[in-house]
Formats: sequence, structure tokens, C-alpha cells
Amino acid sequence: MVETTEPEIKRSDTVAIDRSDQSMQHVQPSPSPTNPTTSTDPTMLGRAASQSRPGTSAGRRRKVPGSVTPNACTNCKKARAKCDGVKPACRRCVQRHVSDSCHYEIHAKTAKEQMIREIQRLQRKNDYLEGEKDSLWEKNSWIKRIMRSLEDDGQRSEIISRLKRGESHQAIAEWLGRPLVGSDTQALSPTTKHQISQAIEQYHRNLVENHDPRYWTNVPTEGELIEHLIRLYLTWIHPVHMIFDQEHFLSSFKDCSDVYCSSALVNIICAMSCHLLHDPWDDDEQTRLGIESLRTQFINESKSLLKNAEFGKMTSIQTYAIMFLVEAGSGHGLIASSHLRLAVESLIEKKSGEQSSEAEEVAAWGVLTLHTYVVFGPSRCVLSCEAYGSSAWSALTYQKPSAPISTHASPFANISLDRIEERWSMYRQPGDSSLELGEQSTDDRQSLATLTACEHAKLYRIVHECILIYCGSRGKVSTKSILDLFQRYVMWKDGLPPGLRSVEGQPLPHVLFLHIQYHTAIIQLLQPLLSLNHSNQESYEQLLQVVVDNAKIGVELLFQYKNVYTNLYVSPLQMFCLVHLCDAVVRYDGQSDTTPKTVDFCLTSLEEAKVGYPLAGPLQKMFRLSLTEYSIPVPNELERMIGVSARIGPEEMLDACTRSTYKQPIAQILPNVDVELGQNFMNEWQRIAEGSSAEVPPGGGSYFGSYGKGKRIEVGSLLNL
Repeated sequence: MVETTEPEIKRSDTVAIDRSDQSMQHVQPSPSPTNPTTSTDPTMLGRAASQSRPGTSAGRRRKVPGSVTPNACTNCKKARAKCDGVKPACRRCVQRHVSDSCHYEIHAKTAKEQMIREIQRLQRKNDYLEGEKDSLWEKNSWIKRIMRSLEDDGQRSEIISRLKRGESHQAIAEWLGRPLVGSDTQALSPTTKHQISQAIEQYHRNLVENHDPRYWTNVPTEGELIEHLIRLYLTWIHPVHMIFDQEHFLSSFKDCSDVYCSSALVNIICAMSCHLLHDPWDDDEQTRLGIESLRTQFINESKSLLKNAEFGKMTSIQTYAIMFLVEAGSGHGLIASSHLRLAVESLIEKKSGEQSSEAEEVAAWGVLTLHTYVVFGPSRCVLSCEAYGSSAWSALTYQKPSAPISTHASPFANISLDRIEERWSMYRQPGDSSLELGEQSTDDRQSLATLTACEHAKLYRIVHECILIYCGSRGKVSTKSILDLFQRYVMWKDGLPPGLRSVEGQPLPHVLFLHIQYHTAIIQLLQPLLSLNHSNQESYEQLLQVVVDNAKIGVELLFQYKNVYTNLYVSPLQMFCLVHLCDAVVRYDGQSDTTPKTVDFCLTSLEEAKVGYPLAGPLQKMFRLSLTEYSIPVPNELERMIGVSARIGPEEMLDACTRSTYKQPIAQILPNVDVELGQNFMNEWQRIAEGSSAEVPPGGGSYFGSYGKGKRIEVGSLLNL
């Protein structure tokens, strides 16, 4: 054996490493800027060579396989050589300098699959076109059948009436009952189109000449139903929220004039009346869904028409205001608020002169009593941007007004309040009146609607001031400010005209609602004071009794309304008054015998109203949560009656009234109250009561005096049973 010295071993190792490095350089891919792993770092190459060195000699190096593609280029196929598939030219062709002739053909299997997919696509397209061809042939046949009937049969008005109601061409053709004619699939000629346009124009002219209510809407329905919905609105909603002058509106409605009426306004009035639409003989779930669908169609039609209408036009303003009532009744208070805000902003920017001064004044006060305040000039409606703020909606949902209120406005200053020609009769179903829309019967009662609207506006001037004071817009809430407001409420009540003062017998529904709002306003004014520290327990109990008495009187008025008119025919805002008044009774007089009756009355009233107003569901849930907070039990039969309302979530309650509860936000009000108000309020109360009592003539009564002397208001049949 030949011995090898150590230097020779080291030298042979070095030669092997160098040769290995050279071999690895041949198989490593060229460096690419986009592939950092292909770097030719000498360190990495040396490490790879050292790992492959054991058991490998310089004369027996293993060839590293390259990339091979199943679809070789034409040159490699001819040579039966392996191809790496690189495009535009493979490595073999590049090495042989034949790159220009390196081409790839589509693989037979791939080409076959693509061909199959294309054939299937063309088959589907052919089937679709065949179906369209048949459909076009049928439609063309229906249209030809209709056109021939228009020319020959004299049934033009009936055919166009069916088209107006949304019936399909097929349904009308089947109604005509004639055989199909021809098989021509060409489009209608210009002459045929012109004939259709003339027929539609003639149809509209006939509607105008015949005073057909369908002139105002594209919703497929009968003229009798539109008149029925208008009657419902004028009976139950218009006297409570007088958004337009009824006489002018009906005149334009019948004459198809757009001065005091518009299609958008008629559609939204019909949508509002759908809340009051009931069929006592067929009141199943399917009927209710049909009414809900009809209401949605009227709302969508009105919104579609408003897109192209002038925002500053009075009929558009009135439409947005009524749309607020529709959405509020549907339980969508957040959307409703936006409609009301848009009505107010449009009213502020509106130019006078479009309608008569009396009609504009009625409309402005109606809109702004719902949400804002308005200043009127001596003879014309003049709107002031600095003088608007929230009123009815803000009061019942406890929101801060947008701007200060003007104290110089005089509601209905230029309007005759003694309108003897205004009559009212209870109308609920089409058979309740045989008179035409707008006609009056000698048996009807005097409506007093304009007078009620005027007093409504006066009341909400005080309500608006109350909101501003409690929101801190007038500084700290003082004893003087609260007592001044209380005196203004009492003076308003004492100053009511004789026709509105009494609620005995069967008062008008809007008169009842006016008194209900008054007692709700008294509670909203005095309720925060019960959370203050009172030094005199007797004074606190006296103040508490004032709140409870007003709440009970308000509940009794609501009970009277339910007995006479039912809760199927109420305004959405009346349901807010219901929960406010009933909440005050059960919260501050929870141990009395009247509490279970009040709980039952509130929940059953909302259940009855829920038939037409989805808003009643969230209010039911809110009132139920309040009862849990006050530890007042609810009978099992009432729990079962509530049903779905018990599963209403917080988002639905928030959407109902823009807050998650109807209750007054006492925690937000108290920081604005003077710290000494609770200590000296009752002293001032007694002083004013004694002064008021001294000024009362013999035999007279005093609201302050009765409370100052500790007397109690008599509460009637409902709560004293």
C-alpha cells in the first residue's frame, strides 16, 4: 500500500472541492432579480458542494435532471428530445441557434376539452334564443290582439284601465278571448306606437273629465278605494295634524289641478290611511299582508314622484310631513325624522305666493307644529331661519330643538277659526256614508278642526319652551321658569273656547287628543322635579299627587277614546301619549288598586293599535321593560298576548322613536337644574296658589288653589272602579 502524506491528502481534497464547485455552477439557474432563491452566492455553492462530496468522486459526478414539459416544441418532437417548455424558445433550440423555428402546438387533449366547452356554451345560448323567440312571438300576438280590440270593439277605456292597473298583456289578451293572429315576430311599427300613445292620452283626458281618482296614482287599485282612503285620512288624521287646507285640497283633487294637490301628496295620504284600513269581516293575516303591501306601493310611488319634484313647492313640503307620520307609524322613527327635517328646511326656503295666504298659513303651522316653529307676517307667511325648533316629535321623544323659538308668533292670525261649513262624522267603512267625497250631511257635527289646530299650535308653543328650558338653552332651570310654564299651561287650558273645553259625552276625537296632550305636557314639566331633594316631605307628596292626578286623568281620556272610537283609528303620536301617561301612573302610584288596571289597559290598547301601526310593537316592549324595572308583575295572559313584541331587540326600539326608551332622560336633565330648586319650589308653589285662590270670584275654581289647599281631582270610571 502506498502511503500518502498529509499535504497530498489536503491537496486532493481541495481539487475535489474545486471540481465539485465547477459542476454545481453548471446546474444552478441563472440569477433572476425576481427570484432571490436563485442567487449564485459562493458561500451557498460551497455549502452545497460540501454536502454532496461524501461518496462522490470527480470522475463519477451525477447529472442533475432539468425541467421537462409534456408538450414539447416542434423541433424537440422531431428530434425525440426532451424539451423544457420555455417560451418563446426552449434551451435546446437556443443552444442550436434555431430559436426562430421553436413553436408549440396545443396539446390534443387540451384542444378537445376546449372544443367540448365551446359546444356546450353554444348549445345553451341556442336554447336561450329559442326561448326568447317563443316569448317574443307570444308577446307580439298578445299586443296584436289588444290593438285589434282597441280598433274594432270600442273597449278602449276598459283595456287601458287594465293596463293602468298593471295587468299583463297575456291577461288582457285572455280576457278578450280571441284567437291568436299571425306569427310575425317583428317589433311594433311606429304607427302602432303612436296609436298606443294616443289611446293613453285619451284615457287620461277621460279621467280628468270624469274626475276619476285614479288620475293621481299609478298604483293598481280601484277609484273607490282611493276615495275611501282619502275619507279615512280627512276623518281621523287631518283634524289632528292639519297639514293642508281641506277645502282647497278637495277642489284641486276633483278638478285634477296641481295647485293644492299633487300625485305625490295623494299617494302619501293613501299610504297613511292604509294604517287605518281594516276589514272587520276578513281580518286575517293574508288581508293584513295585502294592506301592508298596498301601503308600501303608495309610499314607493310617492317617493319616486318626489325625485323629480321641486323641494320648495308647498305640495312637496306637505308630502314630506305626511311621510313622517307614515314612517313613524310603521316604527321607523329614524327615517321619519329625516323626512320631517326635509319638510322643515324646504318650508324655510320656500317663496310665498304659490298658494293663497290662508292655505299657506294653515300648511306652515301644521308642519311646524309637528317639528318646528314659524313666524308669520301681518298678511303673508314669512319664514325665519332663526325661529324654528322641535315641537311635537321632540316633546314625545325627548330631543333637543334645533334652534330658539320666537315668542311673537300668533297661530292662525289671518285665518277664520269659526268655519261653520266644516262638518265631521264618524267614517270607518265605505258604507258609513253615501255622500260623495267632500259633501256634508245635515246630521254631521261641526268639526271645529281649524279651531282645534289653532289651540294645538298654541299648546306646542309652551311645550317647545319647556324643552328649551330643560335642555339648558335658557340657562339653569329655576323655580320661576318652571312655575311660569305651569301658569302658562293652566291659562291655556282655562282659555280654551267653549266648544273645546268640555270632553263630556262623545267629544270629537281631535278634541279628546288635544286634552290628552295637555295632561302629557304637565307630566313632562313636573316629573323631573320628583328626582330632586325636597326638604319638606309634605310638599314633595303634594307635587307627586299633581303628577299622578294628571296622569290618571289622561289615562281616563284615553279610555274614553278607546270606548268611543277604538284604538284602530288613532294618530301615531297618541300612542306615545299612552305610554307616557300609563308609565307615570304605575311608576308613582304602583301600590294602588289602579295599577293593574292601568297595566292591562296600556298593553291591550297597544295590542289593538298594532293591527294598523307596527310602532305599537316596540312601544309594548319598552313599557314591558319599564314594568320590570318598577317590579310590577304582568299577568300570564298579558304575557301571552304580547307575543312577538317580547322578542323585539334594542335596534328596533331605537328605530321606533330614535331612542331606546320612551322615558324622560332625567339623568341628562338634572345637570341643567338649579341646585336649590328642590328646596324653594314648593314655597313658591304655595305662594302662587294662595294668590291665585284669593283672586277667584265666588263660586269659581282655581287649578292652583285646588292643589294649594290639598284638594284632589276626581278621577272617573276607569281608574276608580
